[in-house]
Amino acid sequence: MGLMMVLEIESGVTMAEVQQTLSDLGATVEGVSAIRGGLLPGSRCGFGLTLHRFPLRLLADGLTVKWTVGLTMTFHFRAANKVSSLAEIYPFIELFAQQHRYRFVLSFQYERIYAVRSERGLKLLWPFP
Repeated sequence: MGLMMVLEIESGVTMAEVQQTLSDLGATVEGVSAIRGGLLPGSRCGFGLTLHRFPLRLLADGLTVKWTVGLTMTFHFRAANKVSSLAEIYPFIELFAQQHRYRFVLSFQYERIYAVRSERGLKLLWPFP
C-alpha cells in the first residue's frame, strides 16, 4: 500500500531553493519547470513538487496559519518503508529550515501533522507512529 507525506511550504519559495536542499542531500531530481520529482537516496522514497501559480490555503488538518502555500512537495513510499523514508524526510526539512526562512508544515496525508516550521523555528513532532 502506498503512503504519502505532504510538505506545504510558504509562498515565495522557489523551485531552485528546494532543489538545492535536495541536491545537498544527494537526492535525484528531474522534471519540468512546474512539476519536478525524484528519489531520496537511501530509502528510494519518491517525491514530487508542485509550484502553485496561485497561492493556496494550508490543507493539513488541525492547524490554521496566516500564510499561504506556494509549493507542495509530496513524498510517496510503501508502508513497509515508512520509517526509512521518514529517516530521510526529517533531515531534508531540517536542512531546508537551516538554509531558508520559509514556514512550512509536514503532514501525513494531510491528516496528521509531523513537523511545523513557524516564526519560532522548527518543531518536529516525535515520535511518529
